Amino acid sequence: MSVSENELNPASMRQAFLSCLGNLPLPSPLEVIVEEQYEGDTYIRERISYQASPGVRVPAYVLAPRRLTKPTAAIVCIHQHNGEFHIGKSEPVGLAGNPDVFYALELCQRGYIVIVPDQEGFEERQASTSDMEIWKRTVPRMLAEGEYERYLAMGHLLRGSSLQARYVWDLARTVDYLFTRPDVDTEHIGALGHSLGGQEVCWLLLFDSRVRVGVCSCGVSTFEAIMRNGINHNFAAYTPGMLEVGDMDKLIAELAPTPLLLTAGAQDWIFPIDGVRQIAQAARLAYEQAAAPRAFRYHEFTAGHSFPSEVRQLAYSWLDRWLHI
Repeated sequence: MSVSENELNPASMRQAFLSCLGNLPLPSPLEVIVEEQYEGDTYIRERISYQASPGVRVPAYVLAPRRLTKPTAAIVCIHQHNGEFHIGKSEPVGLAGNPDVFYALELCQRGYIVIVPDQEGFEERQASTSDMEIWKRTVPRMLAEGEYERYLAMGHLLRGSSLQARYVWDLARTVDYLFTRPDVDTEHIGALGHSLGGQEVCWLLLFDSRVRVGVCSCGVSTFEAIMRNGINHNFAAYTPGMLEVGDMDKLIAELAPTPLLLTAGAQDWIFPIDGVRQIAQAARLAYEQAAAPRAFRYHEFTAGHSFPSEVRQLAYSWLDRWLHI
């Protein structure tokens, strides 16, 4: 029996979206390991790992300003997709890739503690050496990078879950890690991401109320517009039965009154702008109804799929405003 959005009251809509994730991973102790440490002039960078569920470890970079005198706000920074599976957490911290998405490094320089985990399938979470050796002996053609993402999604779906469930669970465990740090003000945690990272910010805000503010850069449009234009997206974008609950405009409306900045390039062909505008219109109404009209802002700029300097500065000011840094 399908679920019509007209049958759902506002109190149950959020849970209906979350139910589309399927089975969630099992909890486990974090068992944090500090793998390496780098001390710069103004910040300390650690490469750590922690257990997200039994047998699943998440590698991450943590950047903390030097000479902190009291607990400070923290940001979960989520890397983009861009079809570059060899790069994950290293890009936002400024170790590889495009300087326009070095946002974790820039936020640390602004005074925040930041953490950037690898999403499953990226950087240190690509196919294991042991699996690769088995596949070399059993298949005529190895899984290319994009095929491995599909392989992961297939495995989650067959087990009654989804790649999105894995992503958002791991991000919530990232927040769990922040709560273990005495230098983090746990009442002031935000999230920021570009592209895939922006998509994940929206799901994380829906999933984990400990995250008090978000910035979604070029990360969403309505699936109605995406499918109309014949666009394929990352496999975590697809959660079974979601459109029986509602499209992304309904999902993001459920985030009210949590402060959210949504940015979009008018020429971003992978996220049709009419769908983004529909999301923004629905969000404005929801935030007004939640008596928090100033907690939502939509910024559209004349460019494509990007996170240019002037938009990043707007994003950082948004986080400053709501996290009181």
